[in-house]
Amino acid sequence: METIQKRRLDSEMFGEEGRLYFVDLMEAKNKRPYLQITRADYQAKEKYERSSVILFERDFEFFVEAVSMILRRYSYGEGRPA
Repeated sequence: METIQKRRLDSEMFGEEGRLYFVDLMEAKNKRPYLQITRADYQAKEKYERSSVILFERDFEFFVEAVSMILRRYSYGEGRPA
């Protein structure tokens, strides 16, 4: 059985105490890459509640474009609260 470490191609983590984000580039069983974005929120008793989004390789370009467009508009003051 293949471990998750062997399937993880690259990884970044950021956040602060109580809330962490992981951006992992993974390799599927068919050898195609996919992106897994996970948020982990600290709960009581040393436990974390996790939620993830998976993006397949065919959607990478669209995802990057959408995030870039949102951040570009935000940097020019569009979409910010008054």
